Amino acid sequence: MIIDAHLHVWSGDVAHYPFADDRRPAESATVELLNETMTEAGVDKAVIVQPIYYLNDNRYVADCLRRFPGKFAAIGLIDPKAPDAPDQLERLVKEEGFGGLRIHLTRLAHPSEWATPDQNPLWERAEELGTCFQVHGPSAELPHLEPIIRRFAKVKVVLDHIGGAPTDEEPPYPLLSNVLRMAEYPNVHVKFTPQPHKSKLPYPHPDTFPTFRRIYDAFGPHRLMWGTNFPGVLKTIGYGRALELFLTHVNFLADADKEWLFSKTALQIWKFQEK
Repeated sequence: MIIDAHLHVWSGDVAHYPFADDRRPAESATVELLNETMTEAGVDKAVIVQPIYYLNDNRYVADCLRRFPGKFAAIGLIDPKAPDAPDQLERLVKEEGFGGLRIHLTRLAHPSEWATPDQNPLWERAEELGTCFQVHGPSAELPHLEPIIRRFAKVKVVLDHIGGAPTDEEPPYPLLSNVLRMAEYPNVHVKFTPQPHKSKLPYPHPDTFPTFRRIYDAFGPHRLMWGTNFPGVLKTIGYGRALELFLTHVNFLADADKEWLFSKTALQIWKFQEK
C-alpha cells in the first residue's frame, strides 16, 4: 500500500465552495483530478490537508471524505483562539471524519501563541479524541511550539515539509537543528516531501539528500511519512516522480524503511474510515 500523506484539493464550483478573501488559485485541484493522478501513479490512499484558500470552511474536504469512504483521511483548519475550538475539533472528528488540525505557525500574531495556556483545552480534547496536530511553517519558529508539545506527550504531532528546514545549511545547521531536536519527543513525526525549490541541482535533486538523511538518522523510519504536496508538485517535478524520488533515488532507505515511509507510519496516525 502507498499513502500520500500530504496534499490539497479544492473545488471548481466556486459558487458552492467559495474561496475566502477572494482568493483564487491558478491551478485545478479537484478531487477528481487527484483520483486520476493517484491512480496513474499507483497510490492507494491520501491525507487531504485543508487548503488555505478556504481558511476555516472545511466543507469541501468533508464532502470528499463522504464521497470516497476509506480512501482519504483529512486535516482541518479552525480558529484556535475561538472559545468553542475544542467543540469544533470534536465535531470535525466525530461528525465529519477528520483526523486532526493544522497549525500555521505564522498565522497568529506571534508563533508562541500556539503554545500559550489558553490552547490547553484544545490539546486536551485532541488527546481525548486521539487526533493529531500538523505543523506548517519555517523551522526557525518551531521552538515556540515546543512547550505545548512537551506538555501533551500523548498527542501526535506531524511536521510538514521536513519541518520547514533548509537543505543548504552549513554546520552546525542552526535551522535544521530545530527540526532534529524535535526527535527528542516520541510523539513528533516528519513528512518527507520533495524539496525541488530548495535544490540547486536537477532532478532527483541529490543536494537535498543529506538533509533527508539527517532527519532519518534523528527520527528513525517509524516516524517518517511520504507526501507529494499535490497539486503544487504538478508544476515542478510531477506526481509520479515525487514517488520515484523516494522509491528509487534516495539511496539510504532500506525496503523495510520504505514500508514505514509509504504507509505504516501514516496508518499509525490516521484512520481511513470506510463510512
